[in-house]
Amino acid sequence: MHVPAGFYPDWLIILGNIIALPIVLLSIWRTETRFWSGWSEGLQVATIFIALSALYAIQADIKLGMAVHWLGVMLTVMMVGPWTAIVILSSIHVFLLLAKGMGDVSTLGFNISTSVLLPVFIASAIHLFFYYKFPRIIPVYFAKVGFGDLMCMWAVDAVLTLCLLTWSGYPSFHIYQDFTLVLALMGGMEAVISTWIVSGFICYFPDWLVTFNDEEYIHGK
Repeated sequence: MHVPAGFYPDWLIILGNIIALPIVLLSIWRTETRFWSGWSEGLQVATIFIALSALYAIQADIKLGMAVHWLGVMLTVMMVGPWTAIVILSSIHVFLLLAKGMGDVSTLGFNISTSVLLPVFIASAIHLFFYYKFPRIIPVYFAKVGFGDLMCMWAVDAVLTLCLLTWSGYPSFHIYQDFTLVLALMGGMEAVISTWIVSGFICYFPDWLVTFNDEEYIHGK
């Protein structure tokens, strides 16, 4: 979510900025170095960055200057893990701010908190829940990605709808019609597309999914 300055109260923006900085720094420290040093892993990171940057650059505005962007979070977490996902997705926000002027320097941390940290946390929680509570078989992995995408979209949609209704002063009718309902439907579409992509990765590039161990899942351990 790229929120312009002055859209929310200052204390809420400051809180988001304060939360984002230490977590992003921790993520840089905790991310696996192989994603930055290995040729194959570097190509994987570059592919995610370019694909999502292009997707995020297509603005879905509900108000001038405010664009909705948190697609692909679950898939990114499944591919590179939560720490590297935070680094990549936060870098995309910085890149779009510098290259396209999307968002504002004063709201960058808030945008990262709502569009990166919150959905990554949800995606990681869903991944761990499925990993430890369900059989480790390929159909369950597919279900985890699809269900996780849907829950990420719906949860962030609900949180930001509440923020819009409480603090933005934006008409409630337009929030429901132009934001909440549209994004709730998009969650299903993204879940299907992400499941297709993961199916292709499992067949042809299983090493691009750090959360997938082919021996463990094929034998259902």
